[in-house]
Amino acid sequence: MSMKKLFLTIIFYAVSYTSSIGQISFYQDIFYGGVTSGGFSTGQGFGSGTLNLYIESGSTIKKAYLFTYRQGYPPNVPITINGTPFLFDTTEIIMKVNNALPSASPIHLYYYDFTDSLSANITSTFNITIPTQSGLPINWGYWTIYIYIAYENPTLQKVATSLWINNKNFLGNEAYIMNGMNPIDIFNPVGLSLFMDRACNHTTDGTIVSLNSNNLGIIGGSDAVNNLWGCSGAKGHFYYQNNTLFGLDDDAPDNLMDSTDALADISSYILNNTTNYNLNLVHNNLTNPSKPNITPLFINAYTTPCDTFTTSITPNDTICKGETVQLNATGGASYSWFSAFSTFNDSTLANPIATPTQTTTYIVTIKNDSGCVKTEHVKIWVNPLPVADTLIVTPNNCGDSVGSLQVGNIPNGAAPFNYQLTNLQTLITQNSALNTFTNLGTGNYQLTITDNYGCQWTSDTITINETNNVVASFTANPQTGVAPLTVDFVNTSQNANTFGWFIINGLGDTIEQIPVCIGITANCGVNYTFDSIGTYQVCLISYNNIPTCADTLCQTIIIDQNEDINVFIPNLFTPNGDGKNDAFVISVFGINLLESLKAEVFNRWGMLIKSSEFGGIASSLAKTELVIWDGRTTAGAELPEGTYFYVITYTKKTGETTIEKGSLTLLR
Repeated sequence: MSMKKLFLTIIFYAVSYTSSIGQISFYQDIFYGGVTSGGFSTGQGFGSGTLNLYIESGSTIKKAYLFTYRQGYPPNVPITINGTPFLFDTTEIIMKVNNALPSASPIHLYYYDFTDSLSANITSTFNITIPTQSGLPINWGYWTIYIYIAYENPTLQKVATSLWINNKNFLGNEAYIMNGMNPIDIFNPVGLSLFMDRACNHTTDGTIVSLNSNNLGIIGGSDAVNNLWGCSGAKGHFYYQNNTLFGLDDDAPDNLMDSTDALADISSYILNNTTNYNLNLVHNNLTNPSKPNITPLFINAYTTPCDTFTTSITPNDTICKGETVQLNATGGASYSWFSAFSTFNDSTLANPIATPTQTTTYIVTIKNDSGCVKTEHVKIWVNPLPVADTLIVTPNNCGDSVGSLQVGNIPNGAAPFNYQLTNLQTLITQNSALNTFTNLGTGNYQLTITDNYGCQWTSDTITINETNNVVASFTANPQTGVAPLTVDFVNTSQNANTFGWFIINGLGDTIEQIPVCIGITANCGVNYTFDSIGTYQVCLISYNNIPTCADTLCQTIIIDQNEDINVFIPNLFTPNGDGKNDAFVISVFGINLLESLKAEVFNRWGMLIKSSEFGGIASSLAKTELVIWDGRTTAGAELPEGTYFYVITYTKKTGETTIEKGSLTLLR
């Protein structure tokens, strides 16, 4: 047998008052055969022992259940039965309640259907070990195993059985209504067995039992099968077949309960063909319930006038959390569905739609036209959604696609996982078996994780933000001087691959865009000569791939007025009409300081050919060009190639006069 796991949560509050509620019918049936039941408890959460039940020779197992409960939150441990470990987990929870004693809460009630296991090796002897768990708070632990077996045998008479689970908080003064049973034939014994635990004795902390206002006695203490242990509680051990109730262990099939005898024939307290009875359990020391008695189950076995009938239910199924499931049962005239962990569109339909919140067993009570009832079970496994515990987002760099998304641990769901990331702007979807997406652009995304069972979890919107780490930077050398001034610029920008240079004058007008360093070169140089005085802004725009990912830096360049006059005189000109160097032109820097200028050109024999005079010239330009001679006579005739001579005389506004002389070559 494979190890099986299950858990259950149950909640109880320490309140003493009387309330009544119809109990949950976990299992009802009519068949030819018998029923046997009993339990083992140490009263302290660990220990080993043997439980003996009864199964008629030649029988087959119709249904077999294990029940246990856990107090507090001890770690999972296997309870071993005949060498097979059973590890109970949340997939087998059938009810959740609280207890009157805070240190004993919450209580988790579990069941396990071991019909197939017992059918493979039918036995009525069960060797049970509840392992030790050290270091737990008081009252925490696994406390008991209770076994219920329905066996079929065509040589035996019909038997009816009802197994009830307690769905109310254990308050110490409890009233229950068992209704919806098969009609009961009171002319044969009607067995009632209680599964009780944690009662040390019947005098100080036992439970007073009454049925339909008839006092059955006070029960509490340790069964004979548990005589090595204290406070293990009384459990009704019995079997019922051929219209006869038989007691096992120290339980007597009479109409009373007392001490460790938790079995009674209740036929004398009910009406013939009744389908219900009232049961009251009262702690006999309500002022100090130091040992809160726990009664998770009630078991009936009896004779009924009903015939057997056939029912069916949909097979076990698996869904993802949040999905609905269509249930279906047949064979009856009316239906009543129950689950501790589900809602229904209508629990009275044969085929309701259910929404389970966790793995759960659905119990449907089916009643036929004759008023006879049976139950069927279907288990719906609810696989958790593959929800990631963390999503790690790395922002994108502006102009690139270097953002990333890393999916953290997925504590639930079945591996392997598939990851699907959708860009909500472009609706482009990436699919991956890896938990990391790279090269993501700026924008909004949505992540869907699908596990091996096909369960999907979809995230809220995930935003990949962007950072602009472009830094525009350059050096200018020099940043100030007199015209003409050539300035060297060196681009030292970071994280950019495209650049633009602009020169802006003092009026805010862009007077020139320097068409260099516009490309992918990160560090590049450019120079520019400023001919005019003034204050200029030289701006560098640097960006990464797209202009919106830009940074701009501007530096101020100051061009001052010259403090002296400088005259630059060429020694060659070519008046051939090609538009290049066609005249003898001199360049004057600092012309604002000039009072007058006279230029004379002579041939090699000293004859004056051209005389030009300039005076009172005002200019904001740092450099002023003056046309002196076009290579012709005053009458307009071209002069031959050769060497000529010039005399340039200029007077400053200060009255100082300077004479420049030299030779000039004319070429055509």
